[in-house]
Amino acid sequence: MLKTFNFHKAFLCRSSRDIQHFPGTKYYCCSLDKDSLEKTYVIHVDTKIVVDATHAFLKLLKYDVEDLGNFSIYDIIGAEVEEVNANIHKIVNHGLLEIGLRQYWCKDGQMLYVGSSFKVAQRDSEKYLMITLKDITELQQMRNRLQLALQVFEHASDGILVTDIKGIIQYVNPAFAKHTGYSMDEIVGKTPGILKSGRHQEEFYQDIWNSLHTDGQWRGEIINKRKNGEHYSEWVVIDAVKNELGKVTMYCGIFRDLSERMKYEEKIRFHAYHDGLTGLPNRILFYEKINQCLALAKRYHHMMAVMYVDLDGFKHVNDNLGHDKGDLLLKAVADRLKECVRESDIVARMGGDEFTLILPEVAKSADVEIVAAKIKKQLNQAFELLGCTVTISSSIGISFYPTDGEDVDSLVKKADNAMYQAKASGKNAYRFSDQA
Repeated sequence: MLKTFNFHKAFLCRSSRDIQHFPGTKYYCCSLDKDSLEKTYVIHVDTKIVVDATHAFLKLLKYDVEDLGNFSIYDIIGAEVEEVNANIHKIVNHGLLEIGLRQYWCKDGQMLYVGSSFKVAQRDSEKYLMITLKDITELQQMRNRLQLALQVFEHASDGILVTDIKGIIQYVNPAFAKHTGYSMDEIVGKTPGILKSGRHQEEFYQDIWNSLHTDGQWRGEIINKRKNGEHYSEWVVIDAVKNELGKVTMYCGIFRDLSERMKYEEKIRFHAYHDGLTGLPNRILFYEKINQCLALAKRYHHMMAVMYVDLDGFKHVNDNLGHDKGDLLLKAVADRLKECVRESDIVARMGGDEFTLILPEVAKSADVEIVAAKIKKQLNQAFELLGCTVTISSSIGISFYPTDGEDVDSLVKKADNAMYQAKASGKNAYRFSDQA
């Protein structure tokens, strides 16, 4: 707000006429009805001083009658001086009749939104401007709130969907279109059923409607389907929107795509249970898997085998060619071990250069011997590591359920002991537990 009171007082004092003779004070005369309900005020065109006003105007801007003549239009209009002067020039010289929206300042600093219309009056050589205001503050504030809500709606990172009371989609925001792959034109007029993945029973959706009818809200996780057929998880909050009479007029849903969060959680889980170098199950997951396999072997009365594999010559590679070559060798060994077994079998890295295998169901020990021979042959073949050719061998120990033990610790310990016997016999060999 531009304060100009001192400027205008100084201007009046410099006038050749007594201040009481200044246009708009003693000799100002206008047919302004002070008791009119219209919010009207009058300014002197040259000085911009407010010289008269209705009581309704004074009440609106919280001024007193005694203030008239002591403040100017610059004190009450929320605009730069140049803009105010330009508009007055258009009104007086070019017939501008109204301005749709303007900010006005009350005496106490409160801001109002008004529309304004104008009439030009002249007495002798002095020109006056009669300005009538229409207070549209409440309407403008409502518009501002709606505009803010629209901006939030349009720029929200969560998907937002609005349906009528029959569940027909009326509007979605850009984030919803981005998450689902459906454009506005493709989805408006449809029902949210277009997103069904088939992963939930009809009772699930009926429970949602029941909650909306009884509580006015439902929240929970839903597995939906994108336009491309991909299934994804969302956290959804649906509200029943009511009018002032308490009648439901629409439903509004906010959808938060959980895909990235679930991918992150899956990544955390993977690293917790897998070896960071080879991607194989680590010691924790190995013991979880062997317990599961042993429980099934006991239930269905079939044989299970555990193999313990130690690399012969790995330390030489790691110490002489560097840890980078050693890491490449471990990854290559992991790949070759997986090639030697079935998809149902489990290969894990226990740490260092030690690996374990679980064969959950075997018919006879000879089948496991074939696998051991295959592993021995595969690991005897040369490895190419960044231009370096290296050869290693392996020592393998094997134990069986139920002949070598009926608990996990016994089976692992006997396979480990058998591996050390193979290594002690000259390496590059495999041994069964009963040979140890």
